[in-house]
Amino acid sequence: MVETITILLMIVFALLAIHSSMLSLAVIHLTVLSLLGAFLYLLFAAPELAIAEAAIGSGLVALLYLASLKRNKVYTIAVLAEGHNYRMTDAYLGYMGRMRAIREIRKFFQRREFEPQIVFSEKSLEEALKYPAFDLVITEEKTGISAHGSSESYVLEELEMMFQFHGTESRVNIVRHDLGEEQP
Repeated sequence: MVETITILLMIVFALLAIHSSMLSLAVIHLTVLSLLGAFLYLLFAAPELAIAEAAIGSGLVALLYLASLKRNKVYTIAVLAEGHNYRMTDAYLGYMGRMRAIREIRKFFQRREFEPQIVFSEKSLEEALKYPAFDLVITEEKTGISAHGSSESYVLEELEMMFQFHGTESRVNIVRHDLGEEQP
């Protein structure tokens, strides 16, 4: 009975790893899968294999995957509440999270193996553009949303092409800014 439950859990975690949209989450699912494998070896009275699977499969391999994912770029997208009276309420955050354009932008970065991190900020547009942690700044306009970024960003260019050529229903205006170093 325990063996059957363990094997079913292994299948579930294998499917979760395959269908995970975030790479770091897929690594965690693979680590749990490996630990379940080690437990299964222990149930079948193979403690040496269980120790090897736990140490190598879930320990060393997970560390190698996570170290390689460190090289993967986390792309920080700031969504500004500038110009709204209610500012950062739960209702506004829920509304912005459900916007089709935000979901499409998130999927765009996930397909390119970026890890999109969407943060909500009360900074002004000028402050957000100067803030080095924000790679893309999104503001809500009357006609849709505007995505602001560096004029030198190839990712912003690809994002603009996606919205132009793929015929998405979202109205996104791409605005390029010269974010070079200011001379004293």
